[in-house]
Amino acid sequence: MRRTAVLAAATAATAAFGAGLALRPHDGAPRPVPVLAQVREELAARYYRRLPPAVLGRPTVAGILGALHDRYTTYLTPDAYRLARRAYAGGYGGIGVTVLPGPGGLVVRGTLHGPAQIAGIKPGDTILDVDGASTAGLSFGEAVARIVGRPGSRISLVVRRDHHTLRFRLVRRHVVLQAVHARVVRRVGVIDIDTFSRGSARETAAAARALLRRHARALVLDLRGNPGGILSEAVGVASVFLRPGASVVSLRGAHRPLKILFAHGGKLTGTPLAVLVDGGSASASEVVAGALKDHGRATIVGRATFGKSLVQEVVELRGGGALELTVARYLTPAGVDISHDGIRPDVRTGRPLGVAISLFTRR
Repeated sequence: MRRTAVLAAATAATAAFGAGLALRPHDGAPRPVPVLAQVREELAARYYRRLPPAVLGRPTVAGILGALHDRYTTYLTPDAYRLARRAYAGGYGGIGVTVLPGPGGLVVRGTLHGPAQIAGIKPGDTILDVDGASTAGLSFGEAVARIVGRPGSRISLVVRRDHHTLRFRLVRRHVVLQAVHARVVRRVGVIDIDTFSRGSARETAAAARALLRRHARALVLDLRGNPGGILSEAVGVASVFLRPGASVVSLRGAHRPLKILFAHGGKLTGTPLAVLVDGGSASASEVVAGALKDHGRATIVGRATFGKSLVQEVVELRGGGALELTVARYLTPAGVDISHDGIRPDVRTGRPLGVAISLFTRR
């Protein structure tokens, strides 16, 4: 069987994949095909850019992927893919962080309650080394997969914070992701979405209805530090607040025609809304923020977003490994490519929550 997944994720780690895995039949009986040949075949058929023979003809998987200059296209060994799938299933043995690729390593964008937070690892830290392996020398998928492991097992990290190098020895715990959190602040409902995992759209809609029943006069979506996740969940979250048929995002790749994804119609199309973003808001977060901004549906507050406009697909290869490859580029409803500047906020501020709440509480 082949598993594929379309995602707009910078990746939520250590949830490892922000991807939905959909089974697709593989024609005929499995045949022993070298990994190198499989990687060439998938890149030639799916990659978002057409690749010259000089790239596809390189003699190693690492050589081909290195020639792409695309940090989001990676090969996962069978062990790494198995750990990632286990993580995606809804709980995992990890340390409770979300990360994005950055200069020299994995940049921590957020922490859940867990070993990393308890030990003092903070957003903005860069993970340089996992159990003696430099994250700068690994693909993004490989680096993320090394953080996940059996609950109770130990992990050693080298972390850079400003100009200091810190060392941590942690014990992995079973972590269950709760992606959506809601609260009321000064009669304004605040919905924090940590990642776009399976069920996030449903949970967001339920949280919004519950907040309005508590007499919230407006809603704030907090996407700060959210590195992305499942594209269909991002479309679902945007749909909660957009009229039916409104465009959410358009996708195009070298091997696929233009595809526009539309809102399937929410019931909160008139509720006053603000969206909080920062440099850690990436990919699926930018899909939501871009759609709500372009349709004039929400005020975007905070700092410019990460600027990831690429969509990945995860393909399970024969032999148990997987290839995560970029299959398309996306544009916001207004046709904006956010890869250079991200989503620019309507209100730029370093204290976005307070500013957003003040938009709805001024007399």
